[in-house]
Amino acid sequence: MADKGKVLITDKVDDLLIHGLQKLGYDCDFRVGISQEEVDRIIYQFAGIVITTKTTLYKPTLEKAVQLKWIARTGSGMEIVDVEFARSKNIICINSPEGNRNSVGEHALGLLLALTHNIVRSSKQTEKLIWKVEENRVTEIAGMTIGIIGYGNSGSTFAEKLKMFGVKILAYDKYKTNYGNEFVKECEMKELYDQCDVVSFHVPLTNETIHLANENFFSSFKKKIYFLNTSRGKVVDTSALLNAIINEKIIGAGLDVLENENFSSLTSSEKSLLEQLIQTGKTIITPHVAGKSFSSQKRFAEVLLCKITESEQL
Repeated sequence: MADKGKVLITDKVDDLLIHGLQKLGYDCDFRVGISQEEVDRIIYQFAGIVITTKTTLYKPTLEKAVQLKWIARTGSGMEIVDVEFARSKNIICINSPEGNRNSVGEHALGLLLALTHNIVRSSKQTEKLIWKVEENRVTEIAGMTIGIIGYGNSGSTFAEKLKMFGVKILAYDKYKTNYGNEFVKECEMKELYDQCDVVSFHVPLTNETIHLANENFFSSFKKKIYFLNTSRGKVVDTSALLNAIINEKIIGAGLDVLENENFSSLTSSEKSLLEQLIQTGKTIITPHVAGKSFSSQKRFAEVLLCKITESEQL
């Protein structure tokens, strides 16, 4: 196999990806925990790079990547890459949302059931030897109307998980058409505002989606809703979410992502906002783990290896 150059792997990946790249003729340089500064310093050496959320590839870095042929992202979000500039340099940009869509779909469902069945609250009470039944009477999701915003890999997988629960599923995706089926009704936002009991976000972070869930968004719903976000934290205006909970527009919120997930860098106002959100007692917050299952690592490797191989045949 011809030597195709070096690949920088910036975080833990399944061995399947490393062995596969080696079979394709690449020399893998495995550097877990590499700093952004070090990436910037050595990127000129590499024909390929595998990244997670810890490394960004914006224009200043890519200008130094004189040999780079492809970028492979384990996961879905490409907001950490200047895709337009990369493509202008004929660098192929690859992500792998197929790898963790099942895990994200399950996590969204878990958040919904935890909220409607008061699982977290009642468990914490019981740990303190507090036994409250009426206060924790559950709300069944059967018969609810559930709105999905963003019908890509994770949104469609969440819909698949919901099939067995006897719910009505509405889906809105600005960039897709003709994806409805016997279980999912394709619709516009007005229909979601008018009918939904639950709304779940499954969109990428772009200039269009930053603070898509804002004051106007939350005030548009005719019913009180359960709100879920397993996409990106900045899709939601945290202040608007807090106000919607305080004003009883939201019954409960399940969040796997936050606007600022680096707690050591929280400003005083960000910390205060997060504390107020938690103190409402109407949120369940997990640390961006929806897509981080044990199984997803291997699937990421399979998907990326397949796409890299296909890109070389173009």
